[in-house]
Parts: sequence; structure tokens; C-alpha cells
Amino acid sequence: MTEHYYSIPCKAYYLERIALLPNSALYASLQDVSLADAPAREIAHCVIPDASEAGLCFEFSVPASAVIDGHSYAISVRIEANNELIFITQDRHSVDPCASYLQPLDILVRRA
Repeated sequence: MTEHYYSIPCKAYYLERIALLPNSALYASLQDVSLADAPAREIAHCVIPDASEAGLCFEFSVPASAVIDGHSYAISVRIEANNELIFITQDRHSVDPCASYLQPLDILVRRA
């Protein structure tokens, strides 16, 4: 039997009107953030190695077995260039992994 996966399309964006540096990489993580006194548990991640050329759209493929009913989930994104943090999420981007998303979720990243 094949396991079911949920799909979460996303698009990171920033407000500054600048181009990303060459060799910029985007790192995105979907985390279970249910427990306030424990580290978040990553349930899916995505890496775009050359984000300056490939763009800032990404998609999580989440195994249904990783989603626990009643838990809270959030997306975090960071963009690095030459091993230096350039942009990062500073707000909580809550998400329901089981929902059907017709449009990509917009994820704001801010200057680090």
C-alpha cells in the first residue's frame, strides 16, 4: 500500500527591491511546533541551492503519517549567500498540512 502525501506549495518573498546574490540558497522547513517547552520537530524540508536563478517557489511533500491530529505546524525559511544569513522568517507562518492549497502560501522573509 502506498503512503498518502500532502502537498504544500509556497513562495518566499522579501520587501527589499534587490536581487539575490549569486549562489544564494533557500532553506525551508515545515515544523511541528505544538510543544512550547521542546524544540520544534521538522517533518519536511526543501532546499533550493541556486535561488538567485531558480526563484523562491518551493513545495513540501508531507507524508500523512508525519501529521498528528491536533498539533500545530509552521513554516520557516532562510536565505543564505556564501554561508551568510541574508533573509529569514521573523513571523510565525502557521499552516494546516492536511488542507488543499490552490495557490502557493506567501512566506515573508526579512533582512537578517
